[in-house]
Amino acid sequence: MKIVVAGAGLAGCESALQLALEGHSVELLDSKPGFINSEVYSDTNPAELVCSNSLKSESPSTASYLLKQEMKILGSILLHEAYKCSVPAGASLAVDRTQFSKSISDILETNPMISIRKNVFIRNIEQLQKDYPADCHIIATGPLTQEEMVESIAGSYGSFYDAIAPLITLESIDLSECFWGSRYGKGDPDFLNVPLNKDQYEMFVNELLQADKIPWTSIEKPEFFERCMPIEVLAQRGFKTLSFGPFRPVGFEWEGGRPYAVLQLRAENKEKSVLNLVGCQTRMRQSEQKRVFRMLPGLKNAEFVRYGSVHRNSFLDAPEVLDNGVKIKSMDNVYVAGQLSGVEGYNESIFSGLWAAKNILHLSKGGALCDLFPPPQTMTGGILRKMTTFSDNFQPVNANFSLIDNPNSLKKKERKEFYVKNGLEHFQKWFSTCF
Repeated sequence: MKIVVAGAGLAGCESALQLALEGHSVELLDSKPGFINSEVYSDTNPAELVCSNSLKSESPSTASYLLKQEMKILGSILLHEAYKCSVPAGASLAVDRTQFSKSISDILETNPMISIRKNVFIRNIEQLQKDYPADCHIIATGPLTQEEMVESIAGSYGSFYDAIAPLITLESIDLSECFWGSRYGKGDPDFLNVPLNKDQYEMFVNELLQADKIPWTSIEKPEFFERCMPIEVLAQRGFKTLSFGPFRPVGFEWEGGRPYAVLQLRAENKEKSVLNLVGCQTRMRQSEQKRVFRMLPGLKNAEFVRYGSVHRNSFLDAPEVLDNGVKIKSMDNVYVAGQLSGVEGYNESIFSGLWAAKNILHLSKGGALCDLFPPPQTMTGGILRKMTTFSDNFQPVNANFSLIDNPNSLKKKERKEFYVKNGLEHFQKWFSTCF
C-alpha cells in the first residue's frame, strides 16, 4: 500500500514512520525550506518544536504522564527519540529541539520505505490527490494550514492564537542576580530563576502594559488557550496576575526570604547555552521585547536568539468532520492528523499521527474504525471521545483528567494517582486485545 503524508511536523513524521515500519511505501511531503512562515519556524529539518521545547510533566500523577505512557505502549517513535534528546527540565520532559529535529530527519532519510519531497506547497485536497496519487492520504499540515486547504476539507472551522516566548543566551545573563534551583528544592536545579522584589515587579508589569504591541487586524479575533496566553494579556487582568501565574514565587528562597515574584528560564539544549523565558509569550514588537525584558534583574545585556511572537492556528470541528477523530467523513481514504485535527499540544499531536497510522493499518487488515477505540478510563480514549462528541463550540483538546471516566470519591492526590494506575491497566488490556 502507498500512503502520501502531507506535512512533516510531529504528526506527519510519526505517521510516516509507523506506516513504513509495517512495510508500506510512504511519500512524505515537506513544505520546508521554501514554504514556511519564518516568524514561526526556524529549522529546515522536520518535526520542529516551534513554541516551547517541553513535552510536559513526567510526574506520575499527571495527565501528560498518562498520555505519554499510553503512547509508549503504542510504540511512538518520536516520543522515544524525545527521551534520547532530553535536556534538564526538573520534573518535565524537555528536549534539545535542534538535536531532536535532526534525529527525526536522520531516521526518515535512512528508511528505505520513505521518500521525502521538499519544497512542496499543496493548495487543497484535489491538488494533493491529483499530483500525488496514493491508496491513502494523510493531511498533517499543522495549525498554519492555508485557508484554501482547510476549506477543501470542511466548509467551517475554528481558530485560536498561539504565542511563543523569547530565547536568550546564558552568557549574556548576569548570574550574580539569579540562581539555579527548582521549586521547593525538588529534583535537580535545572531552572535559572530571576527573583524580583515588589518595586521591580511593579515596574515590569507597568512597562508590559505600556509597551508597543503589534496591532490586531480588523478580521482577527484574539482567542487564546490559558497556557498560551501572551504575558501582556495576562498582565491586563490585574497587577498580581503574573505573580500568581508564571511568575509565582512559591517554593523559592532568595537572600533569606521569598521573592515577590520569580521568572524562570528553562534550558533549550544540554549545554544550557540558550534559555527560554518561561511564560513570557508575547506580541510586543521586537524592539520593545529588548527594552522591557532587559529591565529584569540580570537581563540588562540579554542577547536574544529568538523573539516572541503570536500566530493564528486553525483547527477542524473534529466531531462534525472526522470519524474516529481521524478520517474525513465525506472522503474515502483521506485522514487528518496533528493540530489541524483538533488536538492541542506536542504529545497530543504525536499521538494524533500515531493514531492515524494505526487506523490505516487496522483498516488494511480488514478491521472497522468503530472497533478501534481506547477505553474511557484512558487518556487517549478521553481525547478521542472529546473529538467524537458533538458540541456547539468544539475547542482543541489537550490531555487533562476531566476527559476520562473515573470515580471522584478519592482525595485529589490519591484520585490522580488512581487515574494513572487505572488508566494504564485498562489501556494495556485494550492494547493486548486490539494489537
